[in-house]
Amino acid sequence: MAASRCLSNDFNTPIKFSSALHQKRLKKNKALVSQLLCETAEKFQVKVYNNSLNSNHIHLLVKAPTQKSLHDFLRVLTGQIAQRMTGAVRGKKNKVSFWLRPAWKRIVHWGRDFFNLHRYIYQNQLETLGLIPYQPRARRPPPHH
Repeated sequence: MAASRCLSNDFNTPIKFSSALHQKRLKKNKALVSQLLCETAEKFQVKVYNNSLNSNHIHLLVKAPTQKSLHDFLRVLTGQIAQRMTGAVRGKKNKVSFWLRPAWKRIVHWGRDFFNLHRYIYQNQLETLGLIPYQPRARRPPPHH
């Protein structure tokens, strides 16, 4: 992956993409999603620190050089995943949306916030692999922009 040229110590953190209609398809297509993640991150100079590919959503901990590169990275990544997994054609309206909600992000700073999020994503990885039981968490709505 390309080196990140971050302008500050902020870590842009996209949290969750959800696809209720394609439940479990993300995990079945892990190699494809991982490849798209690597290619898209390199294209937009985004450093991926951690990720968890769950049954119906993806957690990412990334660092982008600019807000625009983060926006473009998310737009292209979500579009490519949806197109490749559904056979959709760019520019042609689909009857059903692949993603249940738009991606949302929050900024975490280096230190405790960063490492807590890293640990949270790692916990998701272990749960997804069945190495630890799923531990329900309080649901928090995504921030409004």
